[in-house]
Amino acid sequence: MYNEMMNQFKAQMAPFTKAAEINKQTAEKLFGMQQTVATEMLNRGLEHVKALTESKEPKAALELQVAFFKEMEAKLNTVAEEEISALMAAKAELTEIFEKSTQEMTEEAMAQFSKFDLAQFDLSKFDMKNFDLSNFMPSVEAAKPAAKTTRKAAAPKATA
Repeated sequence: MYNEMMNQFKAQMAPFTKAAEINKQTAEKLFGMQQTVATEMLNRGLEHVKALTESKEPKAALELQVAFFKEMEAKLNTVAEEEISALMAAKAELTEIFEKSTQEMTEEAMAQFSKFDLAQFDLSKFDMKNFDLSNFMPSVEAAKPAAKTTRKAAAPKATA
């Protein structure tokens, strides 16, 4: 009985464990991308600083700067697109898992509901005369506000 219960629990938790695995793989992929990009940017930045120190002309240094920033922008855009692609793929997998899980739960509920047979109940024995909900309804008297209290007249002020 214990093994059956554990197997049933594992089967019910399977979509969640799959989702956790997808999230883990996606996070690992994103962290790997970020680590690679950070390393590349650091190395490229050091190369750029070295090239700037060797530059003698201000115009050449400015051109190096512009080229460096364009290269970094292109690299960051590429990485951002790859990350979005990875996230969208994970989203698609998760959506598929939860749609399948929802469909299975609905089918299981409908199968259980179809087992419920109203014919087994004798509804003719149910006496509607004794079924009165008016006792549970609020009454009009209970809804009336409390009577207003009258104020006492103020004492006259003393004059000096």
